Amino acid sequence: MTARIAPVTRETAPEGTRPLLDKLSGAFGRVPNLFATIGQSPAALGAYLAFADALGKGALSAREIELLNLHVSDLNGCAYCVSAHAVGAAKAGLSRDEIAAARAGQAASVREVALLALARRVVRTGGAGAGGELARAREAGLSDADIVEAIAHVASKTFTNAVAQVAGTEIDFPAAPHLPQP
Repeated sequence: MTARIAPVTRETAPEGTRPLLDKLSGAFGRVPNLFATIGQSPAALGAYLAFADALGKGALSAREIELLNLHVSDLNGCAYCVSAHAVGAAKAGLSRDEIAAARAGQAASVREVALLALARRVVRTGGAGAGGELARAREAGLSDADIVEAIAHVASKTFTNAVAQVAGTEIDFPAAPHLPQP
C-alpha cells in the first residue's frame, strides 16, 4: 500500500522539520517513517517530540510506558505502533509473552493491570465512567500524578496511532503478529 500522506525526507522536509529529523536520526540511527510523516508539519513534530520527551522523564517506568503503548495501539488497531512498541518493549525487558499479554490488556502486577484498565477506559470512552478504574488504580498504589501521566501517555499514543492509520504509514519495524480478538 502506498502511503496516503508521504513521509518527508531531509530534502523534502519543511525547513523547521530538518533539525528535528537530524535529532531523530541521531537517536535512532535513521528516521522512522511515522516521525517522517508527522514531519510534514514542523509544529506537530516539534510538539510531539517535546511531549514525548517530557513524559519520558515522568514517574512511570519504561516497562509501564511500553505496556500502555502496546495496549493503546492494539485497541486503536495501529499495526505500525504495535510493531514499533514491540521493539521498544523488548528493549525495556518485556518477553514475547508479556508483549502479547499487554496488547490484550493483561499484565503481571496489580499496578500494571490497573494502568491498562484505565487506558482502555480512556481509549473507549474518553474517560467517561472511569470511577471503577480510578479506584482500582489508587488501590494498586498509583498516585494521582501517576494517573494523570498515564492518561497523557494514552493521549500521545492516540495521536501517533491516528497519524499512522490516516497516513497509511509503511511499517519499518519488524511487523508484530496479528492477535486474535476476544
